[in-house]
Amino acid sequence: MDNRLKITPSTVITSERLKLLCNRYHHELCYGLRPSCMPKIRIRYVEDKGKFGYAEFGDFFFFADDLYVWRQEEEYADDHSQDVVDGTFDEKCTRQGYACRFLYAGADTNYVDCNGEHIFVGDVIELKEKHSETQLALGYFPYLESKGMRYCFVLDNHSLALEDCAGRKDIRLTRIGTTYFQLDLNYEIEDMNQKVRDFNGWHDTNEEHEEKVLMARYTPNFDQEPWKYHGLEILGAEFDWR
Repeated sequence: MDNRLKITPSTVITSERLKLLCNRYHHELCYGLRPSCMPKIRIRYVEDKGKFGYAEFGDFFFFADDLYVWRQEEEYADDHSQDVVDGTFDEKCTRQGYACRFLYAGADTNYVDCNGEHIFVGDVIELKEKHSETQLALGYFPYLESKGMRYCFVLDNHSLALEDCAGRKDIRLTRIGTTYFQLDLNYEIEDMNQKVRDFNGWHDTNEEHEEKVLMARYTPNFDQEPWKYHGLEILGAEFDWR
């Protein structure tokens, strides 16, 4: 089997790997089968403003770069994309439900923060070490000389591996939000690591960084103007981004 399709506890789940896996399990996805060999992967997607959805492998597929998730609720009947289903599965799909397009929002890394919450790609994490703290977004990147991918806090000219940070008792990791703010209303696909780099930019002033941290709390969100996020804070709004 292609090494890119092998799934182990340390495998980094990128969108490209997900597409390859969907191709590998095309038959199972077509007929709604769930053999024991199917990889155990959970992804997150943008369901609506202020609401993420979650799906297990077998309940979603890709058409080109677009993510489609099978939903069972009747409220999604009008959003069903039969043409996409027919085009993907050669009009042979017997899967019941509604295939709806959503914006992909990262995979579960299987690492947890200090509160036991699962960390997803695209999360904003607060790292506390002794008397210092910083807030960084999580992506993935080839790490040092390794040819493989690792979950990393991608910075301008280097990266911090999540597994190294999570393995240290003197570093406390806490999920505080996500990078899915100022999203495109047309659900245009955005480069995951570019969003991470934009968040982690070392050239930001303290005020600019604090503003990004604020916006990370009110996600997912399509508002483009930062003042709208400040307004949400003033109003005491709560977004269940977890």
